[in-house]
Amino acid sequence: MTQRSASAWPVGPHGGAEEASQGLDARAAATVHALSIDVEDWFHVLDCAGAPEPASWSGQPSRVEANTRALLQLLDAHGQRATFFVLGWVAEHHPAVVAEIVRHGHEIGSHSYGHALVSSQTPDSFARDLDRSLEALHAAGAPQVRSFRAPGFSIGPDEAWAFDILASRGVRLDASLFLSRRAHGGWPLARRRPFEIWTPGGAHLLEVPVVPFRLAGRELPWSGGGYLRLLPKALLLTLLRQANHADEPAVVYLHPREIDPAQPRMALPAARSFKYYVGLDGVEDKLRAMFSVARFDTLSAVAAATAKDPPLVLTRRAA
Repeated sequence: MTQRSASAWPVGPHGGAEEASQGLDARAAATVHALSIDVEDWFHVLDCAGAPEPASWSGQPSRVEANTRALLQLLDAHGQRATFFVLGWVAEHHPAVVAEIVRHGHEIGSHSYGHALVSSQTPDSFARDLDRSLEALHAAGAPQVRSFRAPGFSIGPDEAWAFDILASRGVRLDASLFLSRRAHGGWPLARRRPFEIWTPGGAHLLEVPVVPFRLAGRELPWSGGGYLRLLPKALLLTLLRQANHADEPAVVYLHPREIDPAQPRMALPAARSFKYYVGLDGVEDKLRAMFSVARFDTLSAVAAATAKDPPLVLTRRAA
């Protein structure tokens, strides 16, 4: 991908979903998948030595506006919609990003303010970070924010206290649960579709989780981030078609930096460097191919149109 100018935010002719769905079989046209984009910059790395410290973020060369603009143009061209979980820091320092996402007709959610793992925070510090995020999004032009995704999908059983705090701030949809083990936790649950979370405080939130593919009794992640970059395009399309056949909406997720092979490279440990940079030059092509075999919409729209799995009823000690 060539470097993109951060100026000029053209708005394409949104509403091309009918054109985009031409050629899909009946099952694919009926199943609408969720597309989510975690809007953060190339230097917002979780829990990793070698990444720039937060105090230096404002001095780094930013690429988030240009990369987000490119994603908006790609979605317009294919008539697809998405939920953009915007980091509060990005909203505060690059408010044009928020305004343009709204102008293109997509959903805005919070991705926290400072991109800290929930597991590294107390309830009080999490609440303060969430409040700061919501204030920054509102100041940048977002409508009332009712969706949230934790950095690194870092709400697990030990962080279930976060749901009552989210509900108290008006959040009605959460997308923080990764239903298999992963580096920053995960929460293995026997669910395949959105479901309600009933909290000890009496709140009900709708959860739209990332669901792994089942193979020989194992749960294999596939639908976003490093998995999206690493897996071959043919396999991704096969898994999407299987989700269509099962009428189980997938939750695909990515970051603006993942369509930017020219981004600055950080001196990360070898394993993290591979995980962070593998497959950057193939993501746009994979997205176009996925858009040709499936339809995508915001998490709220997909959840509203999908049959729900049984609720997760939390106690003070979630299990």
